[in-house]
Amino acid sequence: HTEPQHQQRSPAPVVQPRATATHVRAQLQGPVFTPTDAKLPLKPFEVMQFLRTVAVLLMGITLCVSAAKVDERDCEVCKAVLSDIDSKLTTEQRKDVLEIEQAMQTYCDAAKGKEKTMCYYMGVGDKEQGTAGGVKREISGSFQRGINAKRLCTRLKKKDAQMCELRYEKKIDVKNTDLKKLRVKELRKILDDEGVSAKGLVEKDEFINKIKTHFGIKDDL
Repeated sequence: HTEPQHQQRSPAPVVQPRATATHVRAQLQGPVFTPTDAKLPLKPFEVMQFLRTVAVLLMGITLCVSAAKVDERDCEVCKAVLSDIDSKLTTEQRKDVLEIEQAMQTYCDAAKGKEKTMCYYMGVGDKEQGTAGGVKREISGSFQRGINAKRLCTRLKKKDAQMCELRYEKKIDVKNTDLKKLRVKELRKILDDEGVSAKGLVEKDEFINKIKTHFGIKDDL
C-alpha cells in the first residue's frame, strides 16, 4: 500500500504594504523629528556646530545692515578735492612726486572754504595756515601709481578720520522751501552763496523779498 505523496506547497507571497503619500514624503525628507527627540542631550560637538552657525548668520546680517547704512556723503570733500587735482595732472607731472606736489600746492593756494580746510589736512598749507600732518607724500605717491580719489580717500580715512568727516553744507532748495520758516542766518547764507549783497537788510521780510527777486519767485495769489 503506497501512501499518497503530499504536494509541497509553495510559500504564500509576501504582500507589500501599499505605499502612501505619507510614506513617500518620509523617505524623501529623511527621519521625522518628534517631540521625544528633543529630550535627547546634544553632544558637545553638535552644540559647538550650532553656535558657529548662529554666529555666522548674525555676522552676515550685521554686515548687510552696515552696508545699507553707508553714508553717500562720506569723504565727499576729500573725493572732490583729490579728483580735481588728479584731473589736472599731466603725464609728465605724474612721473615725479615733486611735480605732483607742486600741482597740489598750486591748487591749494587758490582754494577756499572746505577745500582749503581739506588742503590743511592733506599737509598742503600756506605760510599763514600751516598744515595738520604729513600725508602729502602719500597722496602724491598714490597719484603717481594711478590710485583714484575714492580709493585714496578710503585709505586716508584710516590715518586721519577728519578728512572724511569734512562735508559740504547742504544747499537749500529755495524754490521748494518755505522761506518764512528759515532763520535770518540761513536767509543771509542763501544770499552769500549766490553772491548777492545783503547790505542794508535788517528785517526777515527784507531778506525773503531779496531772495525771491533774485530767484524770480512770485508770490502765490
